[in-house]
Amino acid sequence: MKQSTLNTLLVAKAIFGKTKSLVNSGDKHSCTAGIILLQDFVELIVLAVLDELDTNEQRNLESKSFDELLGELKKLNVPVIKSGTIKALNKQRVISKHYGQLSEPASVVNYFNTASIFADALLERVVGAKLQEIFLTDILKDGSAKELIKEAISTADKGDFLESLAKLRKAFYISYEREYCIYAFRDREANDNRLFGLLGLGLSGGMKAYYWTRNKTWIDANVKTPADFIQVDPEKLKTDCMEWGISTVDTENFRRLTPKVIETENGVWHLDYDTNFAANELNIENFNYCLDIVLDFLLKKQEFDAGHKWPKRVKSVPAPPIYIGKPIFEKPSENSNIIGNVKEGYYYSVDRVVSGFNAGEQYLYVHLYLQEAEFSIKDHIWGYLLNE
Repeated sequence: MKQSTLNTLLVAKAIFGKTKSLVNSGDKHSCTAGIILLQDFVELIVLAVLDELDTNEQRNLESKSFDELLGELKKLNVPVIKSGTIKALNKQRVISKHYGQLSEPASVVNYFNTASIFADALLERVVGAKLQEIFLTDILKDGSAKELIKEAISTADKGDFLESLAKLRKAFYISYEREYCIYAFRDREANDNRLFGLLGLGLSGGMKAYYWTRNKTWIDANVKTPADFIQVDPEKLKTDCMEWGISTVDTENFRRLTPKVIETENGVWHLDYDTNFAANELNIENFNYCLDIVLDFLLKKQEFDAGHKWPKRVKSVPAPPIYIGKPIFEKPSENSNIIGNVKEGYYYSVDRVVSGFNAGEQYLYVHLYLQEAEFSIKDHIWGYLLNE
């Protein structure tokens, strides 16, 4: 796919997202605004397709009307489905935009559904993928979440909507919801302040959950099903959504319209859903709605994460020598507690160089460990060594 085609589709996708919230409002004024945006979405899809098919870069489209753009597709033997409704959409947009006439919400919803079908059919014919699949293939980074969404789309095509919705939720879980899963804390006492990061406890998630839930006592008293291990803090979820530019309402809708999932051990998944959900939401409409939300969530999160910059670690400097018997202090001061001494048989690394509390003193923040204890939490010392 051409980069220019993808860029046009990115703009169309952004407009489509705004349109969806306006159309679903049920308010005449919002729906009228929605139909104006919806026509822009459709026209951008047509322009993207024509751009992709213009291999010689010679086609002049700037001065053509919408009906003429559809005619260009037919000249290229590209079938245009629902063309009558799409042309009617364009006329309704003119009436609404230039004459201020309000549109009926029911009609706008019909136009919205038709535009979505029109766009997917057109893109599938020209580039071999629907709109969501294009973003999945060309933008979303490779990984478990991407593979789960691919599987979800394939499963939905076979009509198994429970499994497909569960896969969407699994992609959301491993990308975000895992951070609220307190399963790793089920055997940790409330007053246990031992280092646990090296055991992978922090990497297993749960660090965004309420702090008082991250202990054995609370878990034994409150976790009744595997899904109860997920303790979402609504304020943190809201803050993340705001920071990433994601609709909190859409995210909460997604969590309600997909079955709950949790991975307790590697590859061990648990499912939780009520019977009303199974009776009402296992359909293609709900799947497409949830797919659109989770793709938007993952792409926005990916874009946010990509903006972070970290100091390079490609080059390193030789660690200064440290000597056996030297004291290791809790703080960069000779008046602080001595937590150990440099011993024979220990390896060490110097992580930072810091100024001491006393002017003129310089300390090395060091990590000492026995070779055989490198991957355990025993016999490790972190502290400050006076750099003389």
